[in-house]
Amino acid sequence: NNQVAEKLANLGVPESKIKLIPAIYIDLDIFKPLNLEKQYDLIFIGRLVKNKGIFLFLEAVRELNCKAIIIGDGPLREKIKSKIRGWRLKIDLYGWAKDSQEVAEFLNKSKILVMPSYNEGGPRVVVEAMACGVPILATPVGIVVDIIKDGQIGQLTKWDTSDIAEKAKFLLVDKLEYQKYSEEAFKIAERFEKKSAIR
Repeated sequence: NNQVAEKLANLGVPESKIKLIPAIYIDLDIFKPLNLEKQYDLIFIGRLVKNKGIFLFLEAVRELNCKAIIIGDGPLREKIKSKIRGWRLKIDLYGWAKDSQEVAEFLNKSKILVMPSYNEGGPRVVVEAMACGVPILATPVGIVVDIIKDGQIGQLTKWDTSDIAEKAKFLLVDKLEYQKYSEEAFKIAERFEKKSAIR
C-alpha cells in the first residue's frame, strides 16, 4: 500500500491528495483488551490447510513445550489431532469459534498469536490480535509487512520452526518487552477502527 502511494507521488499526484484507507477494519467494541487470565502461550486461528503453516505451528509448540490453542477447522484436522497425540503436545484443538466475541475472548486468553502462513490476502486475524493487545509472530505475507515493524508490535518470522520458537521464547520470558509490544499493538490497531474507516 505504501509502495502504491509512493508511485502515485512519483507520477506527480500531490501528497495531500493521497489517502491510505485500510482494506481491513474491525469492531473495537468487540476486539479489545478484556483483562482475562492468560491460559495459552500461543494461539493459531485459521483454516486447517497446509497453506496456513499449521505444521510449523505444531513443531514450534513441540520445540517450546508450551501450552497452545488452535481455533479453526479443515481437511487437516485428523492429521493434526494425530500429531498432537503422537507428540504429546499441550494443544487444545477447539474448532471454529461461534462468533467474533468468542474469538476476542480466546485472543485475550492467549499471550502470542502465531500466523505462519505461506501466502495471505489479509489476514484480518493479525489486526484482531493487535486490538486485543496480543503481540504477533507472523511470516511476511499479505498486509503483515505493512503493519508489523520488528520490535514494535511483534516479529516477522521465517518459515522456520526454530525461528518461530526462538522469537516466541524471547517474548514469553521478557515480561517488559512483552508489555511494550502489547501496548503498542493496541495503539496501532486503532487505525483499523470500523466506524472511522467507513466514514
